[in-house]
Amino acid sequence: MQKNIFKLRTLIIMALLAALGAVFSAYLSLELAPTGFKTVEVSLTPIPVMLAGIFFGPLAGGIVGFVSDTAGFFLGVQHSAYNPVFSITMALFGVIAGLFYLRSKKNSIWKVTALSATAQIVCSVVLNTLAIWLFYGVPLMVLLPTRLVAAAIELPVYAWLLMMLVAALKPVLRRYGGAMQDKE
Repeated sequence: MQKNIFKLRTLIIMALLAALGAVFSAYLSLELAPTGFKTVEVSLTPIPVMLAGIFFGPLAGGIVGFVSDTAGFFLGVQHSAYNPVFSITMALFGVIAGLFYLRSKKNSIWKVTALSATAQIVCSVVLNTLAIWLFYGVPLMVLLPTRLVAAAIELPVYAWLLMMLVAALKPVLRRYGGAMQDKE
């Protein structure tokens, strides 16, 4: 008999977080094109993805990230062809969040800020910038300034929202889902 990786409750919460991320991606993201080509997308999509990683681990965060970005692309208005590289970088948001909370589930503003900064730098500034440069030929000197400004704007927003949401959802998920048991 095969052992299940996730409980049914966990899968349901992951599906809800992925659906929320898809809606954020498709309908509540702001695409900026200061260069005539979409170089920056300001979105809250990473929030449910990172929450999945924080509460259920890196694997769950990665799955929610990939599913939410893929579903969000197909739900919204397509300006170009689907590129799974961007879904993989969204999955990394969840993996990074899960790795930050793997040993200790204790929440602090420093931990959340470090998590948000690491995810923003690795995923948004480095990987997505390189992907846009490689796949679409937009010069790095055009991409980098706008993406750095967007990351600087998103970082405090992500840190604040994650701090508030983790504190608010932790008791609910502990009560109903058994997730996020404190490890000191």
